[in-house]
Amino acid sequence: MDIKILESVPLFKGMSNENLENLIQLTTRKTFPKDTTLVEENEIGDSMYMILSGRVKVANIAQDGKEVILSVLGPGEFFGEMALLDSEPRSATVITLAKTEMMVLRRKDFLQLLENKEILSNFLATLSGRLRHANAQIKSLALLDVLGRIARLFLDLAKKEGRKLLDGSIVFRRPTHQEIASMVGTSRETVSRMIGDLSRDDYIKISGKDIIIKEGMDKAFPSA
Repeated sequence: MDIKILESVPLFKGMSNENLENLIQLTTRKTFPKDTTLVEENEIGDSMYMILSGRVKVANIAQDGKEVILSVLGPGEFFGEMALLDSEPRSATVITLAKTEMMVLRRKDFLQLLENKEILSNFLATLSGRLRHANAQIKSLALLDVLGRIARLFLDLAKKEGRKLLDGSIVFRRPTHQEIASMVGTSRETVSRMIGDLSRDDYIKISGKDIIIKEGMDKAFPSA
């Protein structure tokens, strides 16, 4: 594995080439097709996953099939660490949204990895960021209407995954309407109507599989 790939992963920021070489020896590199269930809620976990390419959704799925998407993760992000830290069952199900390549790290090697002060610092910073994001999601669900929740979701995705255009707008890959519905707690039909409203009001533009966020949308839909 090329060390430059690992250098692009925020978790490994600041590690020496020697430590990165040692890390490569501890991990297994795997590729999974779209719609592969990587971990299931309530199962016992013994591995942590670090995404090199592709995307996954982290979700809670009810017995009737209803799904709540907690987050969508992409290259440079990781999951599965909670079960390795507290020895509790998995808290969510993780499914690939596209062909995804990742590094897999076993529990004993993960705990050994945390002895590195740079990795521990990066790890804690990531967990802190996730907690802030979870708090923002709870606040959004409690205080915003559906239109506001969808608008804030788009702004968050634009910040995380977007590419800035010359006119100041931001483009990012659009999740499916069902994925959006599962992320904001509404129906797919409502998502279609709300996207139509946002488009008619010139806050967004749909371009194929992409969404373009117009400049000024963040002022119209501030954080709750």
